[in-house]
Amino acid sequence: MNIDLTETQSLLEQTLDAFLESHVSFDRVRELEQAQTMDAALWSGLADQGFLALLLTEGEGVARGLIELGLLTEQLARKAVPVPVLEVALAAQALRGSAEQAARWCPLLEAGQVLPVPALLEAEDSFERVESYVDREGRLSGHKLFVDYGQQASHHVVAARDDDGVGLYWVEAVDSLVECHPLVSVGRTPVCRIDYGGVSATRLGGEEAWRDLIRLGRVLAAVQCVGSMQTSLDMTVAYAKVREQFGQTIGSFQAVRHHCANMLTRLTSARMMAFEALSLMGQGQLDDRGAAAAKAAASRAAPEVLMLGHQIHGGNGVIEENDLYFFTLRGKERSLSWGSVEECLSLMSQDIQAPIDLI
Repeated sequence: MNIDLTETQSLLEQTLDAFLESHVSFDRVRELEQAQTMDAALWSGLADQGFLALLLTEGEGVARGLIELGLLTEQLARKAVPVPVLEVALAAQALRGSAEQAARWCPLLEAGQVLPVPALLEAEDSFERVESYVDREGRLSGHKLFVDYGQQASHHVVAARDDDGVGLYWVEAVDSLVECHPLVSVGRTPVCRIDYGGVSATRLGGEEAWRDLIRLGRVLAAVQCVGSMQTSLDMTVAYAKVREQFGQTIGSFQAVRHHCANMLTRLTSARMMAFEALSLMGQGQLDDRGAAAAKAAASRAAPEVLMLGHQIHGGNGVIEENDLYFFTLRGKERSLSWGSVEECLSLMSQDIQAPIDLI
């Protein structure tokens, strides 16, 4: 994989950074955390500027690939802004399984007029355990846990079983038969439990679409870890250049330099694996193990990098007046979402003892 961005991708990254710098403030993020809601104004602004087109990875235009989607995801993570970029991107992919539904909803999604999010996990906290059921009349019953932005969503993309196995279903979130119960998130972003009491559901795709959704979710969550790590590193290096101890800046001490170097090393390797996974997915070559490897790398690196940032900040890093905490909390939460280190390594090891044909 060529890890260098194209000229168009670099321009996109710079444009996104400039737009977010002028539209996102940490004071505003604090207010949204207190209200347990998303930044609807920023989401509308992203739609007005055409950035939500990046969520639709098919269609005409120069900026509709998975790498571009990864750049959008990383830039938003670097600002700690609570918007459902990962979640809506997954819903957009699920819609591609039904030409009729895609034609109806994708233009509205790109315009920011609908906000669909995936609802996959249940009480077992395993993607493989799906008990929610759709009967022959197309009625969905069951519950989902840890649905990010579920209470703000207009629609849910739900993993459920029918007589043919597991599939993805499109559900109106505002239906009276859908109940949302807010939960508390480590990352302080909106999350809820959802109960479905026989709500009408439209099938979008089968088991392969469901597995594709999980793969993309894992890789984009890895990219979000990378975004949190990058801003933590930037803030830490800037702090080390101005904080003085024993008559000199702490950045001149070898131990601090080693910590910063270790942060950069872990971050760089996690970023490369995440974007390599996106590249392979775009070529149709990413399997479950590849997605799990990218997520495991980011999930393992994130807590180490973020804690080193706090160690270098010292006491200044443990007060919430310091913006560092945004990225520590978001990074930790993302390291657990869509598969922790242990879950991803377990998936990767399932066929480790399988015989290898060397001929």
